Amino acid sequence: MQVFWDRQFKFSEIIPDFSAALERMTEDSDAVAQRLRFTRATYGDHPRQWVEWTEGTGPQTVLPVIIHGGYWRALQAETHRFMIPAFLAAGTAVANMEYRLMPDVRLADVVADTKAGLRKLAQTFPSARFVLVGHSAGAHLALSAMSDAALAEQTLGVLSLSGVYDLAPVPLSFLQSELQLTPEDVEDFTLSPTGERPPALYINGSAETPEYLRGGALMSQPDNAGWHVIDGADHMSLTWAACDQAELLLSKLYALGNTK
Repeated sequence: MQVFWDRQFKFSEIIPDFSAALERMTEDSDAVAQRLRFTRATYGDHPRQWVEWTEGTGPQTVLPVIIHGGYWRALQAETHRFMIPAFLAAGTAVANMEYRLMPDVRLADVVADTKAGLRKLAQTFPSARFVLVGHSAGAHLALSAMSDAALAEQTLGVLSLSGVYDLAPVPLSFLQSELQLTPEDVEDFTLSPTGERPPALYINGSAETPEYLRGGALMSQPDNAGWHVIDGADHMSLTWAACDQAELLLSKLYALGNTK
């Protein structure tokens, strides 16, 4: 059974140029860091409990927030700065969130970090509403944060890129040796489709594994949700492809909520 689920989740074996994608993330993000100025604020005592932002050119009422992936146990916000320029025209600033990683903390702590980081941003930008841009585990975290009513109220919508929503298969894969998810974790943090969240556009690449495509299709069922598939993109290249289509994706998201 693990062999099957590894074929759904283990990108180092699924995607031929996986290492090259990680290198490109770092290189592209370094280039962004050289030309944009970032302000950083902490929301806790741990070195990874921080948010940063750079000035945007869009409306004062909107704040896009990037939330990176890595299966809740890897990667860094700094290496996802490459996504920021695509959203500069969408808001007063573009924020980037870091959080603690498993297995040093539990999944409940990672979700709590996401909420705490968003609260910090809400204090810093009180007149702006969030557009959350989460990839993979970051998509799961963005949607999980919407269980906080105040944060949900301050969120225009979520661009959910190739998220992990159903956690039941995760302990059956290679990830369990690191994550050590409990049955309670799976029950508490599995996400189901519901119209009670802010509008969400679920985004996948056509070259993704069936489990990820299933997740996007399933989660997009509510009236305030949609599904957008980018031809030829895999789980990693989807981040760049979504940035290339940022204006279109935001337009579709705003249409779901009939607000802007």
